[in-house]
Amino acid sequence: MPYSYTNRHGKIHYFRAVETKTGKYRYYVTTSDEYPNLIEEVPLGFEVAELPEDAKVVIRKVKPVATNYEEKEIVQDAIEEFSDIKDFFIYAQEDYLYVYHSQFNSTGGQTANLTRAEAIESYGEGIERWMQFQTRLRFQLVDKKKRLFQTERVVFTGYFGHTFHPVGEIGFIEDVAREYGQHLGRDSFFDISPKGYE
Repeated sequence: MPYSYTNRHGKIHYFRAVETKTGKYRYYVTTSDEYPNLIEEVPLGFEVAELPEDAKVVIRKVKPVATNYEEKEIVQDAIEEFSDIKDFFIYAQEDYLYVYHSQFNSTGGQTANLTRAEAIESYGEGIERWMQFQTRLRFQLVDKKKRLFQTERVVFTGYFGHTFHPVGEIGFIEDVAREYGQHLGRDSFFDISPKGYE
């Protein structure tokens, strides 16, 4: 049986191995199981990943993640309990934990924040296939031995541009996730002063 991956939109993906002229393999993503050379398992040193913004599926060389499951769960719990956003997930990449929320939740409370069920009720079941997610708050692991994190929030640099800047002091994830996560989905988010912008 070929290896498959189903993304959050419910679309099934398969992966082809195509031999190059040098005898190595390149891997391609497809939504058809009719192709030859579909892999039966993910090759050693590779991983299948779902990109957080649009649920695009890729196969790539393994990217090590410095954070752990417990730290990710701490951020998940803090955002769920203290913030005002209703539809979100935590994405771990390299030494960052990102908070991604759907386009039906606003960073600074500009509009009402909707749960997934409320978005479906308002826009229909098909909306899940087109939902986009964005990140405006992240936590960087800056001390691997002591497990200390630096919070960073988005700073908009133009109509489409943005960058992240540090806010507050370095601390344990349970402290910084609660202290800054509580502002997501509320107008107080933009009262958090990024360093260098005070």
